[in-house]
Amino acid sequence: MTQAPNTQAPEVGQQRSRSATLLKWLLPLLFIALAVGTFGYMRATKPTAPSRPVQEKVWAVSLTKATLAAHQPELVLYGKVETPRMSTLSAAVTAYVDQAPTDEGRAFQADETLLKLDDRDIRLIVAQREADLRNAEAQLAAENVRHRADLKALKIEKNLLALSQQNLSRIENLSERKLASQDQLDTARRSLQQQALSLNTRQQAVNDHPNRQKQLNANLTRAKALHDTALLDLERTRISARFAGRIAKLHVAPGDRVRSGDPLLTVYGLDRLEVRAQVPSRILPLIRSALEDRGSISADSQLDDQTLTLQLDRLAGEVNGGRAGVDAFFRIEGSDQLPEPGRSVAIDLKLPVQHNVVALPPQALYGTDRIYRMVDGRLDAISVERVGDITTAEGKTRILVRSDAINAGDAIVTTQLPNAISGLKVREAGQ
Repeated sequence: MTQAPNTQAPEVGQQRSRSATLLKWLLPLLFIALAVGTFGYMRATKPTAPSRPVQEKVWAVSLTKATLAAHQPELVLYGKVETPRMSTLSAAVTAYVDQAPTDEGRAFQADETLLKLDDRDIRLIVAQREADLRNAEAQLAAENVRHRADLKALKIEKNLLALSQQNLSRIENLSERKLASQDQLDTARRSLQQQALSLNTRQQAVNDHPNRQKQLNANLTRAKALHDTALLDLERTRISARFAGRIAKLHVAPGDRVRSGDPLLTVYGLDRLEVRAQVPSRILPLIRSALEDRGSISADSQLDDQTLTLQLDRLAGEVNGGRAGVDAFFRIEGSDQLPEPGRSVAIDLKLPVQHNVVALPPQALYGTDRIYRMVDGRLDAISVERVGDITTAEGKTRILVRSDAINAGDAIVTTQLPNAISGLKVREAGQ
């Protein structure tokens, strides 16, 4: 008998193989899940430290008591020495530079010779103008002599005309009585006409005398003007200034040929040196009020170990674009050594006395218009107006501020805090 094939054995093997593969993948996953669960349990059940209460930080600051008093503010300005009397002397004629007896930087007196131009060409022109003037004067004198002669001749011409008329009347009377020929009558008439023509010519010369005289006077005036111009050009070959001053720049040297209008040297007067400085807009009301009341404001400046006494003379009439203030002009009072134009100086301007202001260290000011005081251990902001600075007897700088909110005895903070704000908790340093 034939046996049937066994088909269950392969199926059992395949099932065992699948079970082994599944177990190989499930075991790692099981271990991972067990580890994650253990970590989460341990993290959830770990002990926690007790939380500490948050404490507000207290800043240590320096304080000063506010004292309302009267002070004279000082303002430090930076200016530049200028002069409105800077002049450039130029040549009036075309000539060579003959002499230059001065140099740049030297002081000179009024009407002192600074340059000398070659004047030989100008002297020849002066001689020509003098000849033209003499010619014009001679022509005018000759006209006057001629006019006097014409007046005398006019009288004679009138007498001759009267005689010719009498002669013609006599000849006509004789001709009517047949005692004179026609030729004699014609000659008498011709003589009368010629004499009348001569009288008319003489009368015209006399009548035309004023016109000829005006013409000659005009020529004389022109000749005088040209002569005076030549003399003025001759005078201008000597270059000088009408004021005492200092030479800023010399543009030529002996031997140079200059033309009319060429610059020769630049000079400035020592009596009109002044300092131009810009005044901040916040100080302008005080300065304008002081100028109206007193007319000027005093100031000092140090230059080359020398004290310059200044007086605020005036304010500029216009403001240039981009400037935050107005230019002020300070007049330099008597000084042995005056500064040169273009030098920079620091000006200590003394403003009018201000009342009910507080003097504080510069560290007390935040920004440009804010200070802080301590009230019940916290900061309190106060808006103030800065009116200037002062220098104490010890040489320390103090700023002057004014505000209706400041009371005498207020504890003003004099420490610069990076995060200062109203309500910030503070304490006095050292306590």
